[in-house]
Amino acid sequence: MLLLLAIKTKSILIALCILLGAAVIALMFFVYLRWCKKLFVKIFKRPEPMPKVDRSPNTIDQSTIYGRGRNWFYTNRNEYINVRIDSFDKTKLSGYFRPAADRSTRFAVIFLHGWNEHPSEMAAYAKLIMRQIECHVLIAHQRAHCMSGGRYCTYGIYESVDLMRWIEFVKRQVGHDCKIFIVGRSMGAVTALLAAQQQDFPSDVAGIIADCPYESLEAVLRNEALKRYNNRMTLPLSMVDRIFNKQFGFGIDKCDAAVHAGRIRVPVLVFQAGDDTVAPPEGARRIYDNIKTPKRLVAVDHAKHVMCYEKAPAVFEREVRNFIEQCVVRLVSKGQM
Repeated sequence: MLLLLAIKTKSILIALCILLGAAVIALMFFVYLRWCKKLFVKIFKRPEPMPKVDRSPNTIDQSTIYGRGRNWFYTNRNEYINVRIDSFDKTKLSGYFRPAADRSTRFAVIFLHGWNEHPSEMAAYAKLIMRQIECHVLIAHQRAHCMSGGRYCTYGIYESVDLMRWIEFVKRQVGHDCKIFIVGRSMGAVTALLAAQQQDFPSDVAGIIADCPYESLEAVLRNEALKRYNNRMTLPLSMVDRIFNKQFGFGIDKCDAAVHAGRIRVPVLVFQAGDDTVAPPEGARRIYDNIKTPKRLVAVDHAKHVMCYEKAPAVFEREVRNFIEQCVVRLVSKGQM
């Protein structure tokens, strides 16, 4: 009898241990899943609340080219019209549109800022290109940034479809025979490159200037994890990818500017920052190597992420000027101008 009781007691203890172990594992998985969901929100949710009013800043640091560009933009703010369009998913997108002084010009330029940036960061580029050609200018507010709607930023995936809508907008404003240049930096550069890989990308686009594009979102996330936590965080990022897939219906692998770069059919100028830790130089090189159309890669030594223009302004301006001239010559030779 005592032996039977001892066996039953032992069985109960074993069962309790198994249940306790299962409960601990379940609790750990629950905590892990919640942490992954928080990580997803931190990565993809709108970086800042949508402002109620698009106010000019009280002060602007003019110690950099980009700061002086922002000051130039707000000094001439009355020349820009606030415009809004609906994207494919009904998200309200905002932008600044500046018609050219010469309304007959057929050139237009679309500027795309990076993640967690204000559109006015693109003013330095606009100022530069407006010195090269007479053109209409559109500075877009990327989705989930500034005055554009959207709860989530997708680092170039949805944004590339938004760009197609902006191209349609520019053609309605300027004319369907217009020729468009696209200038983007970081996420804006990837947005342009992803859009250019689509079959229905408009032939009206004359060229793309990509400043510090990252190879893929996965590479950016793994690189950031390695820098911050000294770990590639393979399992958490895999779970984040699953949450992303559930939210959007596709994985983060869709944000890869290199893998299908061979589909791009327009000339591309790529700027690569030598000391870039966000978009490492080898990633920009892989994008460049896969492009089959007329292309040029300009490496700026010792420049940090999106600081190529600041580090080497003369080189940057010369390369942009030469690229635009070559694109115009190409259009003329093909009878499109």
